[in-house]
Amino acid sequence: MNCSLRVKLTLLIESLVVIIVLVMGVITTMREKQTLERELYERGYALANALAALAVTPLLRQDLPTLRRFVNHSIEHEYVLYVMIVDTHGTVLMHSDLYEVGKTYKNKANYSASNSRKSDYMPLYLSQRQEWYYDITAPIKVADIHLGAVSIGYAYTVVEKEIAKAQKQIFLIVLVTIVIGGGIAYLLSAFIASPIKLITNAIEHVPGGHFDAPLTLPVKRNDEIGTLADAFNRMIIDLRNTTVSKNYVDSVIESMKDALIVVDLDAQMRTINQATCDILGYKEDELIGRSINLVAPDISVFTGGAERGVMPVANQETDFLDKNGKHIPVRFSAAALKNKGGEITASVIIARDVTERKQAEEVLRRSEKQLRFLSSQLLITQEEERKRLAVELHDELGQSLIVLKLWLRSIQRGLREDQTEIQEICDEMTGYINEISENVRRISRDLSPSILVDLGLSAAIRWLVVSFTKHFNVENSLDIMNLDTVFSQESQITVYRIVQECLTNIAKHAQAKHVTITIRERDGHVYFCIEDDGRGFDVKEYLGKSATAKGIGLAAMFEQVRMLGGTLDIGSREAAGTKITFAIPPGIGG
Repeated sequence: MNCSLRVKLTLLIESLVVIIVLVMGVITTMREKQTLERELYERGYALANALAALAVTPLLRQDLPTLRRFVNHSIEHEYVLYVMIVDTHGTVLMHSDLYEVGKTYKNKANYSASNSRKSDYMPLYLSQRQEWYYDITAPIKVADIHLGAVSIGYAYTVVEKEIAKAQKQIFLIVLVTIVIGGGIAYLLSAFIASPIKLITNAIEHVPGGHFDAPLTLPVKRNDEIGTLADAFNRMIIDLRNTTVSKNYVDSVIESMKDALIVVDLDAQMRTINQATCDILGYKEDELIGRSINLVAPDISVFTGGAERGVMPVANQETDFLDKNGKHIPVRFSAAALKNKGGEITASVIIARDVTERKQAEEVLRRSEKQLRFLSSQLLITQEEERKRLAVELHDELGQSLIVLKLWLRSIQRGLREDQTEIQEICDEMTGYINEISENVRRISRDLSPSILVDLGLSAAIRWLVVSFTKHFNVENSLDIMNLDTVFSQESQITVYRIVQECLTNIAKHAQAKHVTITIRERDGHVYFCIEDDGRGFDVKEYLGKSATAKGIGLAAMFEQVRMLGGTLDIGSREAAGTKITFAIPPGIGG
């Protein structure tokens, strides 16, 4: 029998509901039975213990009427079948049935009950009236003296009645659940099956290729059905997109400004666009069926490369050959085309003519090269001008100061002894001239340090550091290797100027109290490290400034290091000092 999905789901859900309710009913009945039995035991124990406590005094006094009254009062409780008081020998002292008084029970169970030291119960018994009952006993004792026991027959009927009542309730619940569950199961199955039916009906239209009609499903659910509907809707959209006309695809390809070439596994061009023809100067029929090596000899390795394990490439540069044999620089990407089975059928190449960009890059490289040359020439000219100024300061201004000093001394010798005021003025002028002479010599050495030529780079740097610390009252730590044979004479001057510029910047801006200078050779380079404990600065903020705002000090240092084939790094933080490190390869440099 063919049943719909809705009917099958309804029967399945209804069956599960019935099974669950029945299992829960059985479990509930068992728990109810255990609870009722426990309550029965507790009530019987309480009644037996209470009667045992009351029977102590009458037993000691042999007051049988009082015992009789207690027994009659206990037998009035619901579900109590009999009440019996026995002594330690099993003789019935009092019984709810007077015919039992005076009898002695010799069987093992009754003897154990009459001598029991604690409350207990015996298993179920069947009475003469065909009723199941429990025999519950409680000892009668004073201190450690055992006087006998109370035995009560408690009917099991109460448990059976309550269980029967619970079973009726469970049966009614099962019936109601079946009815309600059937309705809910039907609605739930409809909720599940309806969208599936919509999907089934829509799928039946797909093989016919009817994509113009609206096939998307109006199913909005956050479950597997909703996921299935969304997947179907996406599939329909994908099918509609992938089945657009070839004319549309061709128009897209033809509208591309980049060259597109499809190459089969035999390295023959199968598809090209108009941009390819425009770039290479060929007609389409002159390229179709020809080898890719005709126009792109350098990328033949990628043709069919995917099947040989060659990965696709992206944004690589090479040269195409046009119809006249002219090299055209292009940036291309290539990838394998695969069929549905994952087999490689062709390769697609997309290339962009970068002739204009290459020309612009070449112009930029020439401009940069010319700029670097001009910068180098500027530094050389600057050094020559420094030498000239140093010579003029030393020879002309220095000589003039000496002549001026001699004139003052000549004037002093011609003064009378009473012209003390003029004598003091001449002494002050002489001291001032000496100070000017010292500054001239210092400036002359800074402009063109003769010690660099006379004693070498190491001595010149030591003298520069000592002069700096003395003039600006800054402590220093100097660790320097022998540099006299490491660099050429021209390179030594440049290195000296870099160190000098570092110290000048510290003096101008750092407000430092201590400077550490380390010069050591490592990994084929000479490393210069100049570190101060000054106020520091934000390097990123400085580098982001315009050229006019930054000044030429650091820019000149970068250019001088570059001229020597080295690298320079600046590390600094505000209030944490500055560290300048530059590495220069040994040799002639410059």
